[in-house]
Amino acid sequence: MSGRHRIEAPSGGERRSLRSLAVAVIVIAVVVVLGFASYFVFRSDEEPSTPAGPAGPAGPAAAKSLQDSFAALKLTTPTGVALTPVGGGDTILLGDQRVQDAWSTIKAPLGLAAERKHGMSRTEANALIDSDNRSARVLTRSLGSPVEASDELTAVLREGGDTTTVPAPRHGGDYPMLGETLWSLADSATWTAHLPCMIGSDHVLELMRDVAGVQEWGLRRVGDHTPVKGGWGEASDGGYVVRQIGVLTLPDGEQVAVSMSTHRPAMAFEDGTRELDRVADWLNANLALLPGGACR
Repeated sequence: MSGRHRIEAPSGGERRSLRSLAVAVIVIAVVVVLGFASYFVFRSDEEPSTPAGPAGPAGPAAAKSLQDSFAALKLTTPTGVALTPVGGGDTILLGDQRVQDAWSTIKAPLGLAAERKHGMSRTEANALIDSDNRSARVLTRSLGSPVEASDELTAVLREGGDTTTVPAPRHGGDYPMLGETLWSLADSATWTAHLPCMIGSDHVLELMRDVAGVQEWGLRRVGDHTPVKGGWGEASDGGYVVRQIGVLTLPDGEQVAVSMSTHRPAMAFEDGTRELDRVADWLNANLALLPGGACR
């Protein structure tokens, strides 16, 4: 025999014990690994490394730059603009913010309210594409009684984040003339920013992209088939109020809602559209600074 010690082969019972011990060690290791993995997975779900926040460059520097360049336009007519990222967020207000009648811009929420109640119709298309007032009155009556019509419109406004606007009062027992609703630029921009995210709004936006020639001004100069709704009417001082809402798509694919208006005594409709054309050209030149967002 050599000087090496002979190692006895383990018996069957000992082999089974060793195998059981090895299996137990492996199982414990797997459990530990899975436990650490689960911890990091759940932790990453609960604590995102980059919290979600408002998209786009909407910040003090961008807002200040927009304020300065808008003032440099030196518009000859008091003109105001409100910018709200789609999906909601802080609104940037520029220029004249006097509250004016909504005029035909109110046909956008009216169209959505009527479509939800009755489905798509030629009347809705006429009201939005051609800005036809008779069609808008038919849509208003289709919502029910005068009180019900006001309530239906209010509900759509509230759903779109406009918490303050009240539809125009009724004329006696008759239906309200909804175009006389006082709609601030801030509130109308907020509502328009929520429109793409609201249930059933796709068709309304499609009609707004297909407006007739009478609405081919302002924001229609920006992008391809930008959805818009114009509104215009004569104020008590003899001058037209010309206003517009719309949704612009920015170079990065995000979107911003715009509401703008212009008015001075004795101003003609054509003068107002030319002024808003200038604002649209300014917006087009500053797309990279506008506060973009998206539906969440």
